Amino acid sequence: MGLWFGCAHAATPVPTTATFAVNATVVAGCMVVGNPSQTTGVGFGMLDFGTHSAVTNTNINTSMGLSGGSMAQMQCTSGVAVTMTLDGGQNASGTQRRMKMAPNYYIPYSLQASASGNSAIAPGVGVTINTTNGVMTLPVWGIASPPGSGLPAGQYSDTVQVLFSW
Repeated sequence: MGLWFGCAHAATPVPTTATFAVNATVVAGCMVVGNPSQTTGVGFGMLDFGTHSAVTNTNINTSMGLSGGSMAQMQCTSGVAVTMTLDGGQNASGTQRRMKMAPNYYIPYSLQASASGNSAIAPGVGVTINTTNGVMTLPVWGIASPPGSGLPAGQYSDTVQVLFSW
């Protein structure tokens, strides 16, 4: 019986380097946040017309930035087109927004998209907002129109829902 000696084969080298793909897709969008400890819902703050005499009959102007309190902030991807839609509030009569004090006393008000007071935001009608300024607060100004008489003293209020789409 003979011995068979085969040829020794060299080991096939295993590559020690290789490549793999890395990808990410960034989509246009916005982020709306309240304060860092927020865990539910986003509160946008308050549009506060302040304290006035029951016989005031001149328009009262304010903005979200003047109202104080904790305000939500919004930041969008560069170039994204954002539409903001506000409803009529809880006490609207047709398209007229109104603050209410029980049982049935009202102060009419309007919401504006600029401080000039010339760009009313109609209930349910979207307006384009400028998102190129980085982090921003809700771009809403208000004009209350107290009647000058006939209203009892007290706290008048309303709640408006905001919808952002992009």
